[in-house]
Amino acid sequence: MDPLVAGQIVVAAAQDLLFACAAGTLACSALCARGEPSGGASSHAAVVERAHASAGSPGRVRAIALIGLMLACCLYLWLQAAVMSGSTFSAAAPAISVVLTQSHFGAAWSVGCAGAVLGCLGGTRDSRAAWWLAALGMLVYAAGKAAASHAADTGDFTVREAVHVVHLTATALWAGSVIVAAPLLWRWRRAAAMPPMQCEAFCTRLSHLATLALVVVIGSGIYNAAQDTAHLSGPLLDAWYGRVLTVKLVFVALAVLLGGYNRMIHLPRLHATAIEGGDAYRDAQRRFDRLLSVEAIAMIAVLIAAAVLGHTAPTGG
Repeated sequence: MDPLVAGQIVVAAAQDLLFACAAGTLACSALCARGEPSGGASSHAAVVERAHASAGSPGRVRAIALIGLMLACCLYLWLQAAVMSGSTFSAAAPAISVVLTQSHFGAAWSVGCAGAVLGCLGGTRDSRAAWWLAALGMLVYAAGKAAASHAADTGDFTVREAVHVVHLTATALWAGSVIVAAPLLWRWRRAAAMPPMQCEAFCTRLSHLATLALVVVIGSGIYNAAQDTAHLSGPLLDAWYGRVLTVKLVFVALAVLLGGYNRMIHLPRLHATAIEGGDAYRDAQRRFDRLLSVEAIAMIAVLIAAAVLGHTAPTGG
């Protein structure tokens, strides 16, 4: 494999992970703020503030992820300019303006990078306006990323491209919420920052969000896979694209099994023990957190496989 292409895959995987982390931070901050507080609004606000203090400001984490995403976009553009011009990485600077102004990739990249910049404008604030600004920026980023993918092979503003935007957004929500929530719950448990009832409510809402996002991921993923593999001339596993897709699906299946087990086994135990707390609750929370951490690792593997898939020709043998 060309070292420049390998570099593109690494940077693309970093972009996917940063995008998922930003989406996960948005999701987890919304899940913390949602729900009926048991001790009044002021009591609930105090609990949320204490939880944020133990886990770090969501606005700061979100801003770091989005700034990292913007920088990764710039690095990817440089690599793409080197690949398209046939030059080395160090000599690719003159080709950047040509790529931006005279290629479809340049137009798509401009949209995606503009979305990352828009998301960064919210800064580290935890306000509702900053949350919505970041969400809008990430949606624009997903549109640009879809326009630069295999989904744009038949043109822009198509159903296929729109479905891919939905797929990218749902995947980021599913993966990101799990990846962000795993260390978040661990820190809450370590610092005893969240009361059992509210922690259990957060885990329940997290499970509902992940399940809903998963349904959208599966539906849009089936459509994407059918479109991408429609022109394969032989068996799926005979093509490099088919083999990478299979690896990705294996990790997706693993994540689904882990999430399903957590939802069906450990979440009911959390619900049953949260009222009284004590050792039974702590044991149930520890088991839930442990399985969520393994699911987060599986989701990282899914994102890496997706980056490889995005740099593999569907018709390649």
